[in-house]
Amino acid sequence: MTRAACWAAGLLGTVVVLLPKPAPAPTTTGTLAVSAVVQTSCSLTGGTLNFGTYTSGQTSNLDVDGQITFANCPTGNLVFELDGGGTGNTTARKMTSGSNQLAYQLYRNTTRSAIFATGSNAYTEIRLVAGGGTIPVHGRINANQTVPAGNYADTVNVTLTFP
Repeated sequence: MTRAACWAAGLLGTVVVLLPKPAPAPTTTGTLAVSAVVQTSCSLTGGTLNFGTYTSGQTSNLDVDGQITFANCPTGNLVFELDGGGTGNTTARKMTSGSNQLAYQLYRNTTRSAIFATGSNAYTEIRLVAGGGTIPVHGRINANQTVPAGNYADTVNVTLTFP
């Protein structure tokens, strides 16, 4: 390469280096409003339903009442659901003592005609004021069940759905 060609190549490189940089793209800024409503969280403290003593084969139903306690709930519809306990069947609940079973049922009303379960058989409490309270549970062991002596028990899960 000749001296003139080198000089021209260097000048060309200088021209490229000396070209102005493109202007930055225009920008703008704004804000994003972020918010949340925090509500109190309903809580269940559970409950108990103690049938006491059932005599094997007794000729009368054994009816008892209990309650489920709740707290810190907002206003609106509170829906309480009870599962089928150990049997998983809300229409055939059973307490067990070893391999022995004693049938019982839970109800939403004092006449024991409305099973307390899930879905359309749940108990709905309409709260006009936030807070807590109790939900009644009515239990029955039907008469004429002949079972071995023992301590019978079951665990039923309570689900509370709230607004």
